[in-house]
Amino acid sequence: MYLFTLVDHIRRLIEDLRHERGEYMLVMLYNQTLDAETSWNLIVSSDWTDTLGVGDATKFLAEKLFEYLGPDQRAGVSRITVLKTTDAFVKDMTRLYQVNGTGFPLQQVTAGGVNEGSGFVLYSRPEVTA
Repeated sequence: MYLFTLVDHIRRLIEDLRHERGEYMLVMLYNQTLDAETSWNLIVSSDWTDTLGVGDATKFLAEKLFEYLGPDQRAGVSRITVLKTTDAFVKDMTRLYQVNGTGFPLQQVTAGGVNEGSGFVLYSRPEVTA
């Protein structure tokens, strides 16, 4: 499966959930290389996932992925990681790579102590403080 096909399907889900649940701080797909066809890790961080808690948010996202993705796309995502908005990786990603829904590929991810792997960032916004 081509990465951008998976990204398009994930983007639709993320947009629907954004309108239903609220904004994200970080949404990205992560893998060892950008040309990987499977084993993508969907990483999500938001205030609403913080409120749900890691376990419930992960379960909720897994159920939604199953609803939104066909069998071919489901095979592309092997893991869901819900990170707290206070996580160092989230803080670095939102500071270094700001994007609002259009997304972009990263050949090498360098944030929060992670210095390897690749990703496709769909959302990356720093926390807005009032």
